[in-house]
Amino acid sequence: MKKLSGLIAATHTGFKPDGSVDLDIISRQAELMVRQGVTGVYICGTTGEGISCSVDERKAIMEEWTRVARGKLFIIAHIGALALPDVQSLAAFAQKVACDAVSIVPANYFKPGNVETLVDYCCEALKTAPDVPFYYYHTGMSGINLSMVKFLEVADKKIPQLAGIKFNSVDLYEYQNCLSALDGKYDITYGVDEFFAGAVALGAKSAIGSTYNYMAPFYSKIVRDLSAGNLDQVQSAMQKVCKVVDILVQYGGVAAGKVMMMAHGLDLGDVRLPLRSISPEGKKDILERFEKLDVLGG
Repeated sequence: MKKLSGLIAATHTGFKPDGSVDLDIISRQAELMVRQGVTGVYICGTTGEGISCSVDERKAIMEEWTRVARGKLFIIAHIGALALPDVQSLAAFAQKVACDAVSIVPANYFKPGNVETLVDYCCEALKTAPDVPFYYYHTGMSGINLSMVKFLEVADKKIPQLAGIKFNSVDLYEYQNCLSALDGKYDITYGVDEFFAGAVALGAKSAIGSTYNYMAPFYSKIVRDLSAGNLDQVQSAMQKVCKVVDILVQYGGVAAGKVMMMAHGLDLGDVRLPLRSISPEGKKDILERFEKLDVLGG
């Protein structure tokens, strides 16, 4: 399996004023991603509020993304859900519409208690999509904190389609160990935007994150500056990244990120409960502060 490279945007799901999914805006999202030099998209994940969408909605989102972006962007569909039959249904559909890969946050109410159970769960979930590369989604938001090195070692023998891990953790010690596990066989793509430069310095070749939706060229310049040894510029740029994240944290990451997309002329609507939407005054504050940071270009 080929390893990923470059920036993969964890895309937002647009909602209309009546709360329904806005499929029509996906083509404009795809155009923006291509224009910014993004190499792929991760759809229906945390940023995409996938867990807040129905199975039918997620299938419709998958189908539209593959329709407008196949061959232009590497499309990873998050198919995790609480009920295993839902995961299997989403997996089968991802294979049907030819997504490039699938990814799973495992069930997090009844949680897998050890790595072996987690691997068995993934095996069962993927039975309906045996031909699609698979990235396990390692995130603290799931409440599942198991050794990812051990996961790779156990899954290596049981999941033939395992491509790697979407590694959303600030534990760069474990990240390094995953990069080198099994002689570097697997693709460990990094997922915490505010630690981007550190992960690249340690060997990350790809990164999946929400802020790449609206400031990908800025991160591409960070990579170039790292390669050139311009550490002062890297540090200055990462300080701006942290200021963007400060705004996201203040207002709620997904909701505030949707507002930042308006800097590119894309209105993706509000978020679904239990996430909280942002007032008009809050949106104005977010856009003003975001635009002052001057992080849209490379």
